This record gives sequence, structure tokens and C-alpha cells, in this order.
Amino acid sequence: MKGNRGITARAGGAFAAVLLAAVMAGCATREFTVDTARAAAARGDARAQCFLARCYTRGQGVPQDYARAAGYFRQAASQGCATAQSDLGAFYAEGWGVPQDYTEAIKWFRLAAEQGDPLAQYSMGMSYELGRGVATNLTEGIRWYERAAARGVVEAQLELGNLHLGGRGVPVDYRIAQKWYRKAAAQHSATAVNALGYICEEGGFGVPKDLTKAAAYYRQAARAGDGKAQANLGRAYLEGLSVPKDPVEAYKWFSLASTNGGASAGHYMDELAGIARYGDYAGPSLTADQMKEALRRAAEFQACPWNQKP
Repeated sequence: MKGNRGITARAGGAFAAVLLAAVMAGCATREFTVDTARAAAARGDARAQCFLARCYTRGQGVPQDYARAAGYFRQAASQGCATAQSDLGAFYAEGWGVPQDYTEAIKWFRLAAEQGDPLAQYSMGMSYELGRGVATNLTEGIRWYERAAARGVVEAQLELGNLHLGGRGVPVDYRIAQKWYRKAAAQHSATAVNALGYICEEGGFGVPKDLTKAAAYYRQAARAGDGKAQANLGRAYLEGLSVPKDPVEAYKWFSLASTNGGASAGHYMDELAGIARYGDYAGPSLTADQMKEALRRAAEFQACPWNQKP
């Protein structure tokens, strides 16, 4: 059961995921306190308005209040502040403190993106890919993703990798996918590292198969807590993909993956435990002691993941 090991499907709240990363860092400034920001915001200072908007979004120094946050973002956005325009677009896309309205969202995303805001450029790409607020147009979406990816937006780099890996809107090209995943991996994206392992395991489309590199990538991403990589590393131990066959070690990684979004992990655990047979594992079922040892190893990893031996 290989499943979808490289491409990461997008879940709901896609705009919010990127916005929150910016918001969580947005209050970290010595320029304002909440009180001084209120006074400055009342005088029309867009930086103070953005500061307060992020404080209300996060609930830092004030009660969390998305409606007030949206109001402050709107004040700053109306003055042409690109980051506020991007964030206000995300509020409309997610329905935070305002009615969900993709048409209004795309209006603000576009204003910010045309000023060069990279997160807004990513949001434009997503809007065109998903058809939210605009007609679906993957070619246009890719154009915006490329602009955001060139500015270092990891999510855009991942999406470009996914598109070239799966051949959505562009021809399948593992070399281009690899290029974008490497850029994301350089920014510590475990998702990208797992995808690089997938490409090395599969090979083709201009990239040679290399199971040794695949296992190394899976291990790197698994240690960083990526559930899909943990499931892939478990499968590597189960099948002997450039590592010794070790069903106990495999069960350890499957058990970790089962709590971290590795969808196939439970399937393999059932096979190893002898609960079910799907044809992916033909060996003997693990004993109770073997499963206990696997879970002990998993607990040891969770207690100190970076000190585990290869």
C-alpha cells in the first residue's frame, strides 16, 4: 500500500495557515505597546493599526477579538499597507470577524500582491487554483505561486513541487519538482524532505532512482516529526529499502506516524499485529513482546528525538 507518499493534499483553512505564521510574529516589536499603539492608530498610523490588529488576532495584551482585528486591518489596508491588505484578504477568505467572502478576499489579495507582498501572491495563486473569488485558472495560479516562491514563501515552493510532481497544470517533471522541494527543504520543511525521498524512491522523469537517498530523506523528515515520512520510513524497514528489514523498527515508526497524520500507518500496524492481511506484508505477526519493544522505542524517540541512532 504505497498510497500518496509525496504530494500533500491541502486541507481547509489554507489561507489561515499562512496568515497565522505572520500574525504570531507580528506583535514582536519594541516600537509599540497596546496603549501607545491605540494612540498612534487613532492618528492614522498604519503600523500601529497593523500592530493592534495582530494583537487582537493573537489575543496578546488584549482579549482575542477577530472583529476588532479586521477593523484595524481595514484601516491600515485602506491606507495602502500591503501586509494589512493581505491579512484582511485572509480574514475574508476564512470568515474571521467578517462574513466569509472570497470576492472581497481576492480584491485585497490582489492589491497587496501587486505591491509585491509575497504572502498575498501565494494567496492569489491558491485562489486561482481553487477557484475562490475568481474563475479557476491553474496557469494563472502557477504564475502567482512562482512569484511567491521566488520570494521564499515555503508554501508556494511546496505547491509548485506538488504540481510538477503530479502533473497538474504542467507536464510531470521530477527535476523541477525536486528544485522547488529543495528550496523548501532548505527552509526546514519536513514535508519537502519527505517529498524528496518519494522522488528518489520512484525515480523517472529525469531523476534516477536512488533508494539509499530515499531512506535518508525519509529518516530526516521522520525525525522532524512528519507523519508521512514516519510511515515511509516504517515501510522502508518493513521492505528493506536500503535499510535492514526490521519489522519491530517498522512498527515503531508506524506507531509514531499514526499520531502524526501518516494515513497508511494503521494499515501496516494491523498487518504486523496479525489483525488484518492486505497483501503488503507476508511475514509472521509480531509477538506481544516485539510490539511492546517497538512502542518502547517510539516513546524513547518522542522523549529525545534528535538523539536517536540512525
